[in-house]
Amino acid sequence: MLTYTYNPNNIASNGIDRLRFELGDTTFNPAELTAALSDEEYQAVLDMNKSWKRAKLAALEAILMKFAHSCTTTIGPVSYSFSERVEAWQNLYNRLKKELSASSPLSFGGVGGNEYRPPYFYEGMHDNGRKG
Repeated sequence: MLTYTYNPNNIASNGIDRLRFELGDTTFNPAELTAALSDEEYQAVLDMNKSWKRAKLAALEAILMKFAHSCTTTIGPVSYSFSERVEAWQNLYNRLKKELSASSPLSFGGVGGNEYRPPYFYEGMHDNGRKG
C-alpha cells in the first residue's frame, strides 16, 4: 500500500519532506487523488539520483508524466483542477532543467548521467605498449 506523508519539521534535510515542500506537494485530501507522488515514488527518485537538483528534476518528470492525462475532477462539492498544478510544475521543470544544463557539462554516462563510466575514446588508446 502506498503512503503519503509530510512533516514540515523535516524540510531542512534532503529527503521526501523537503522534496514535497519544494514541489508544492503537501496537501493530501484524499491522498490518492491529490498527491503528486507517493512516499515510495519520491524515495525511489532520491535513491536513483546522487544530486539533489537531478532528483528534483526526475521527480518533476514523473509528476508531469503522471498528470499529463489528468483533467478537472469533481467529487461532491469539491473540485480539483489539475491543469493549473501541471502548468506550475511544467514551469518549475523548465527553469530547473535550464539551470542544470547551464551549470553542468554534458554527461555521456549512464541513464540520466547517474553512473560514471570511463570515456569510450581516450588519448593514446591506439598506442602499442609493446613497441620499444
